[in-house]
Amino acid sequence: MNSSRLLFTIPISIIAFLFLGMFYERISNPSNPNEYILRRNRLSMISVASIALLPVLTFIGDYQWLTFTVMNASFYAITIIEIDRHLYFLENKTKMYEVFAMSKEQAINSADTRIIYENLTRREIEITLSILGNLSYKQIAKDLFIAESTVSKHASNIYKKTGAKNRRQFISRYRKKSK
Repeated sequence: MNSSRLLFTIPISIIAFLFLGMFYERISNPSNPNEYILRRNRLSMISVASIALLPVLTFIGDYQWLTFTVMNASFYAITIIEIDRHLYFLENKTKMYEVFAMSKEQAINSADTRIIYENLTRREIEITLSILGNLSYKQIAKDLFIAESTVSKHASNIYKKTGAKNRRQFISRYRKKSK
């Protein structure tokens, strides 16, 4: 049994810790180090590190209480990331209403929980907030850990859904509504 654990643990642990190192390297220097990004990066590291520890815990022995505690830490971190993302959108709801409302009055009257930008996906909303924060597609891609071409495709969908022809028109339309 011990040799089986050892044969399982060594290669999987090496792969897991290499991935953990590469993941840390990728997220350790965000180009837009705001509080939301830094908090999300820390929670992501907790989650990935917890999962990387599983093969080591398997080798140590059958201590389910320890394994369950580590896995719960990972799942709690993921849950907190999702709750934090939702709170971030709620905090920026007013900005989003102003961008996508037909008029200032509609933005003011949309204080209920109905979301005016319901035709945008969650990722499109996140990219919209980044575009409005004057981030380049390259910066957005790095912050969200996706390809720049993916950001461009999402931006194209955002512009179509909001009736803007391009980024410049989208931002200028937003600035007109927020005045």
